[in-house]
Amino acid sequence: MTSTLNSRSWTTERRRFVEAGGNTTYACGLGRMVGRVFALLYLTPEPLALEQIAESLAVSKASASIVVRQLAALHAIRRVWVPGDRRDFYEAETDFGVIFRDGLMPGVRKKLQSARAQIERMMEAEAASDVLEVSLSAAPDEATLTREQRAELRRRLKNARSLHSRIDRVLGSKLLSRFL
Repeated sequence: MTSTLNSRSWTTERRRFVEAGGNTTYACGLGRMVGRVFALLYLTPEPLALEQIAESLAVSKASASIVVRQLAALHAIRRVWVPGDRRDFYEAETDFGVIFRDGLMPGVRKKLQSARAQIERMMEAEAASDVLEVSLSAAPDEATLTREQRAELRRRLKNARSLHSRIDRVLGSKLLSRFL
């Protein structure tokens, strides 16, 4: 069964795709505009100038400029030169492996390292602490812990450290590198 894509349905589906891109990046914590701009460029065969991006999405040029810089830092888009035009033009990176490997993964690994360091500091602080009594009247950050509570805290921190180690091994694996 073949279907024809008329102009109106293309426009409607393109708009939906752009909005879906925004919803996806919003759900991932990157902001809705990041996904909208990327989706627009991804569906556009020719490079677009900043003004064209802003106009297509009905946003300010300043807002589009900020998002373009974010996407460039994530290796999701690149600036290209268009002969005879002095404006900056942008096109989407169509190789998602490049985006994940060069744009997203370094940030994820850096955040994992930071979380791991905090887990290690918590484990050191817990090990150095010799406070074993319960003080229910103390503020939560000043509360002392029983032996059982400390054992549970140690178990949780060890689990968190183990999870971070496994995630780091997966993210650094040769298999994932080949996949991306």
